[in-house]
Amino acid sequence: MKKLLSGSYYFAILIGLIFIICGFLFAGNETSFRKREVAGKQTITPQSVEQIDKMTKEYIFSGDDFRQENVTLVFYSIHLRVAVYEDGEKIYEVKPVSSVFGKTPGSLWNFIEIRPDCDQVVVRTEAVYQRVSSETLSFYIGESVNEVLSLIRGSALAAVVCVLELAIGISLILYYVIANREINIDNYVLYFGLFALFMGAWSLNETVMMALLIPNVVASSNLGYILIMLMPAPFALFVHGFLMPEDKWIAGTISLLSVVNMVACILLHMAGILEFRESATFTHILMALGIPYLGCALYHYVKKHGMNKIAKTNIVGIVILFVAFLADITSFYIISSVVDVLGKTGFLVYICLLAWLAASDSMEKLHEGQKAAIYKELALKDILTGLYSRNAYDEWEKDHLHPQRTAIAMFDLNNLKKCNDKFGHEAGDAYLKTASEMITNAFAKENTIYRIGGDEFCVIMPDAQESSIKGAMERLSELQEQYNVAKNSVKVEIACGYAFYDDNVDCSFVDTRKRADTYMYENKRRLKERGER
Repeated sequence: MKKLLSGSYYFAILIGLIFIICGFLFAGNETSFRKREVAGKQTITPQSVEQIDKMTKEYIFSGDDFRQENVTLVFYSIHLRVAVYEDGEKIYEVKPVSSVFGKTPGSLWNFIEIRPDCDQVVVRTEAVYQRVSSETLSFYIGESVNEVLSLIRGSALAAVVCVLELAIGISLILYYVIANREINIDNYVLYFGLFALFMGAWSLNETVMMALLIPNVVASSNLGYILIMLMPAPFALFVHGFLMPEDKWIAGTISLLSVVNMVACILLHMAGILEFRESATFTHILMALGIPYLGCALYHYVKKHGMNKIAKTNIVGIVILFVAFLADITSFYIISSVVDVLGKTGFLVYICLLAWLAASDSMEKLHEGQKAAIYKELALKDILTGLYSRNAYDEWEKDHLHPQRTAIAMFDLNNLKKCNDKFGHEAGDAYLKTASEMITNAFAKENTIYRIGGDEFCVIMPDAQESSIKGAMERLSELQEQYNVAKNSVKVEIACGYAFYDDNVDCSFVDTRKRADTYMYENKRRLKERGER
């Protein structure tokens, strides 16, 4: 079920991404104007505002407001068809291009240079949606292109907040991807990273700065709605994975509804039945469901674990999240400002709190996992030689009872007991290390070496050839001869034998090892007889 949900959600991300890219390539709004200039934030009030019909308004300005040279009129329109008249002559127009990507002009800043000798300026707006028809525009005037800095400065704080959210999301996703190479990280880190990424990208897209920088306002508007539709699913999955409530279906249901909502909204939008602005309520309901779900999950977490650091931080976070969400919803349905800094800052604080908790919690689990891996490695490794231990060999043998085309070579060190008795255990340890290094140098390529007893070693050789084994044996003899010629105090002498797994002879690999052992002891006997002579 989890794989199905995550797969369908990633499919929804792909659909949204394709829609956004196509929107930027093929969607747009038709804007005609005499000259485009940028103005500052000096407020100007129309002489009168006339309500032509339920959806249409006219803002009438006296020519006396524009008597100086290079005066630019500026206003921000949200889903409005716009026409500007100068003494009855149309000098500026914004209207949507009807397409599958929408019939709204989107939300944009309008910049119109006004002639200083005109007597009257009329701004006529026609609302695309009933919801925005009651809003009254704010107008500004300025004198030069440099005045754009005034608008950018005014949105700088909001943009910084959004970029921080975006950076946190990207950092968590990268942390999840990189850390997963070493040890499994809980998926909730990825889910919260996606939530923060989409939140930051959506918030940034709503700022004045992006409204000035992105010329395709229709695609930009669609981008905002797609991003907000992608948020409920990763948030619900994060809550479920992080706080681990007892429910088995709420997070999955919210995620599934999010995918269905996104696909349905895109289809309705492209068919012209219900555009994103009109269907946004469904998305907001899904987002709102995440807050009580977080509250319920937190309640069960406190019952189970008590009022610890995670619980306290989440209590603060849920208050901040509720206030930020309320501010954002108020902004959308009532104020419709370009960006609500209070709401976005609240989201940033919440994201920072939860990102810190998620990262620190996963780091603790990572360290625990690393410790477990180290302990396991120690259990499977021989401390003295650094080779794999008897435990590791037994596990391999258990998993490979019938390993076709596999050979095993067995080794035994002659005279280790005499070395210990004559020179002490330090010399015996040095003997073991020297012998293990020789075996490693001769056999290590693509093979695994084990120390399976006090002075016994073996090498597992998958897909080995008779010639390659004999070559390795010869290298081992050469290494012993070179060491012993140097007149070291302890002479190294390694007995060895090998055997291939054979289905016709061996019931399991245990029998193969026994046959290799037999050959090794024969070699050991011959070495002793030669030494006595």
